[in-house]
Amino acid sequence: MPVSPDFLDYLLDLLAPLGPVEAPRLFGGRGLTLHGRNFGLITRDDTLYLKADAVSQPAFEAAGCIRFAPWADKPHRSLGYYTPPEGAMDEPEELLRWARLAIDAALRAPAKAPKKARAPAAAKRKNLADMLLE
Repeated sequence: MPVSPDFLDYLLDLLAPLGPVEAPRLFGGRGLTLHGRNFGLITRDDTLYLKADAVSQPAFEAAGCIRFAPWADKPHRSLGYYTPPEGAMDEPEELLRWARLAIDAALRAPAKAPKKARAPAAAKRKNLADMLLE
């Protein structure tokens, strides 16, 4: 079952003060991005997880947040995302505070290099043919 449209709308409304948050599809759930940086995800069961790193992880753990562990048979292989603290979804300012921690973690993460454009297969064949004729 995909992310509930009502939950997604509710969450995007709560996060609106941060700026243009987008929620592209992501493995059956949704990612949360701001200015091209992924800072959260929403699972199919409408659970929000926020990005953490070595700087912010202690705060998430101290608040009793649950770490995202998508592989039930491999709980030790979890990802660096945590639920916001209990009750944060009911208090917009509190949720924004945790979301800002996640955005800061996303900004500290190294940016991924842009993917190189691949030449179309026909262009590759033409270049090879040209080389053989030379």
